[in-house]
Formats: sequence, C-alpha cells, structure tokens
Amino acid sequence: MSGKTRNGVLAGVLICILAGAGLAAAKGDLAGQKAIPVLLTLGSADDKMVFTPQHLVFETGKLYKLLLNNPSPQKHELDASPLADAVYTRKVEVVGPDGTELAEIKGSVREIEVGPGAMVEWYFVPVRTVKRGEMVCDLPGHKSGGMVGTFTIE
Repeated sequence: MSGKTRNGVLAGVLICILAGAGLAAAKGDLAGQKAIPVLLTLGSADDKMVFTPQHLVFETGKLYKLLLNNPSPQKHELDASPLADAVYTRKVEVVGPDGTELAEIKGSVREIEVGPGAMVEWYFVPVRTVKRGEMVCDLPGHKSGGMVGTFTIE
C-alpha cells in the first residue's frame, strides 16, 4: 500500500471514529431526559439492617435519580463501587427533611453515607451492562447484619 493510500485509509478511519463519537455524544445528551426515580431505603424506622428493595434493575442510556432514603435512627452508607464503575454520575444532591437542596456534588462517587432521617439523590446514566453487582453498607456490623443488595444493568 502506498503512503498516499495508507494516509487516505487512516483519514477515513479517523473520520469514522470521530463521527461515531459524535453520535454517541448526541445519544448521551441528557437535556431532554427526565430522570427515572428509583427508591432505595437504607435500614428501617425500627432499626433493621436491610436494603429495600434488595435488588435494583437499570438500563444503559437512561437517566436515573436513585433516591437513598434513611428512615433509621442511625447512619448508613451505600458502597456501590461496581455501580459507580458502570455509570456516568451527573450529580449527587443532599436534600433536607423539608425537601430543600442542601448540597450538590459533581464528579465520581464511590460511596454515599446517609445520616438518620436524611435523603440523598444520585443522578446517573448507566453506560455499561452488569449482570450482578453488589451493594453493601460497609459500616461496622451493618453488612454482616444484612445490609447487602444487588443490582443489574441491562
């Protein structure tokens, strides 16, 4: 293959890659999407160590608002590193008891600790499929007490 032909082929491949990247960016434009709310309750009002529900299902390319509600008298956390690795986090909002936004966090999220009676909203878009990922509360005694759940991204 001559240098001129090889350069033409490389230019064509580069154009296809860039065009494909542009299409992916357009499909990932979240401006028009309304977040799909998904509620995950951490613990219970009577202080049980449980995630409710114990299994969550998401689809790639959709915008979700994972509502982390803690009705418990003690703090809990969601350590969902496998979930964090498979999603693009748009933001995390800390919401007060009256529903007002107290803080907004942007960037990567590995775990979220939620105080007693508090609510946190995690906005994300799954970008990779996961057959069975684990979610846990890694505070001392919580995981062994039953705060373990799973998720799937289709």
